[in-house]
Amino acid sequence: MKRGEYSWTAVFIIAILSFLIYFFINNTYHSKFAGIFMALVFGVTSALAYRKSTSALTLVLITSISVFLSFGISFNKMYAGSSPIALHFILGPWIIFLISFLITLLVWYWYEKSSYKYKYPLILLILYIFIWVILSINVAYFDDWKMENYLTVPFVLLIFLSFKKFKLSNISYSLIFIYMTLHIIGTHYTYSEVPFGFWLQNFFSLPRNHYDRIVHFSFGLLLAYPIREVAIRIGNLKGIWNLYFPIDFVLAFSAIYEIIEMAIAIMFGGDLGIAYLGTQGDIWDAQKDMLMAGLGSVVAMIFTGIVIWYYNSKGFVRDIRESLKIKSKKVLGEKEILRFIKKK
Repeated sequence: MKRGEYSWTAVFIIAILSFLIYFFINNTYHSKFAGIFMALVFGVTSALAYRKSTSALTLVLITSISVFLSFGISFNKMYAGSSPIALHFILGPWIIFLISFLITLLVWYWYEKSSYKYKYPLILLILYIFIWVILSINVAYFDDWKMENYLTVPFVLLIFLSFKKFKLSNISYSLIFIYMTLHIIGTHYTYSEVPFGFWLQNFFSLPRNHYDRIVHFSFGLLLAYPIREVAIRIGNLKGIWNLYFPIDFVLAFSAIYEIIEMAIAIMFGGDLGIAYLGTQGDIWDAQKDMLMAGLGSVVAMIFTGIVIWYYNSKGFVRDIRESLKIKSKKVLGEKEILRFIKKK
């Protein structure tokens, strides 16, 4: 979406928001000057990308944040674990900043200069593989990391293999990328030991590390829209049903995932099974995870409905009314079976 005319107010807001995001990411550094400088550079870069297009802005934000975080996570301290995928050196914040900034500029340049029609999802795929490789180095518990990624690889392969016949929107691919990045950050540490979760625990005086709750909420929040896109384009769902189905699917899939988690934990047993479950002593952990995913999908669909109503209020109301009308007066069940018998 090119911006022939752009609002300087919007550019300023984008710059400020980007600055705040990067300053928050850098809050662990002792030097406040370093955090402010890095945030300022990325904020200006985001504003310049916004002047080009919203897609360029999205790529700049996604690339810079994900690369900065992944290198900071894997190389912020000397590794003392036993993973066979290990590199024993430390990268300082300025080196990580320089790497992430250069990769961001490279991705932006690639996007602007490439004439390939589907360059956006291709860039995201390559970027995700790159991030996954970086976060597979110096993992906290290698056996648990392998278990957590048994579902990651097939999911990415499914998206890749389905691309030829069923392409999603750039919005959907972006949301999927963000969710999957949150997931592989969790697998690097194990969900119950992600530092950001400990920071939240200390800041809000919480009884446990809630990073897993954040990711479950993000599952609904970030994947409900791609699910809606699939439901509309394949199932032809309209009106209220294309807003309800993603919520239903998220809750159903969350329950299936919790069952799979239970089966895997029983299969491997011991400390590995407990680490994989990540219940942290909460007997209602599975139910709370499903609740968080459901809440995330509700928020996503409410937001989606508001956006559609704002830009097409008459069409939105008309579709809702039409979707609630009875399309067939035929009674099913035993009546339908009798009709089958008569036809045969």
